[in-house]
Amino acid sequence: MTDTKITLPESEIPTHYYNILPELPKPLPPPLHPGTRQPIGPADLAPLFPMELIRQEVSTEPWIEIPDEVRDIYRLYRPSPLFRARAFEEMLDTPARIYYKSEHVSPVGSHKLNTALMQAYANKKEGTKRLATETGAGQWGSALACACRLMGLE
Repeated sequence: MTDTKITLPESEIPTHYYNILPELPKPLPPPLHPGTRQPIGPADLAPLFPMELIRQEVSTEPWIEIPDEVRDIYRLYRPSPLFRARAFEEMLDTPARIYYKSEHVSPVGSHKLNTALMQAYANKKEGTKRLATETGAGQWGSALACACRLMGLE
């Protein structure tokens, strides 16, 4: 019998984000500017987002480095455990091995903090002092609030 829970050591926290864009059979259509209906470019996004995030958004590189400051905070709760769903495999009567990732160890209880940390980091690096966001059920808002606190932003 193999383990049901897999927890990687901190030394295996990723050093890079994986970008799926280079793997797509054809490029995605560009997002359109809501006013002009023309493809949006970096200059259109610059008033809203830090240049580092814009570069990530338009990058066609397969790997994007995660800054050490962000990785250091990831160590507080990552890597999150991976669980094997044995009962689900049995119910489906499948030879496949099914796993799910549990984000209950994140301070905000979801994966959203992983992205919020990078966004807070990039904004701080460009001199932003405070971030605000709209949120629905509250997970994104709590993730961004936590990320801002951890990055020293309001």
